[in-house]
Amino acid sequence: MEIEVIAKGRNMCYDAVGIYDGKGLTVLKGSRISATVANKMNPVAVKLRESKDTVDDDFVLKRDVTFRSSSTAASFVTGSIANGMRVWKLKDGKPLGSIQEK
Repeated sequence: MEIEVIAKGRNMCYDAVGIYDGKGLTVLKGSRISATVANKMNPVAVKLRESKDTVDDDFVLKRDVTFRSSSTAASFVTGSIANGMRVWKLKDGKPLGSIQEK
């Protein structure tokens, strides 16, 4: 089962769309990620953010990027440590974590 998820930041500092399949989360090409990065962040997310093959100068994804963890995907998008089950929202606005509670 694939579920479309959305992450939007205050003041539009990030605006990303992803697909969650229960095994991982793919952030889709065209998503905007935060331009700022916190001091402590997942090193995998940092390395991908620095790749010119992945992110353009306006912080928009050039390609789909898949993560095994929704939290690593959330860190990649927000530029900080993040709980993916809270950051990623379903179309109805509920957090991604709400589907795992059922």
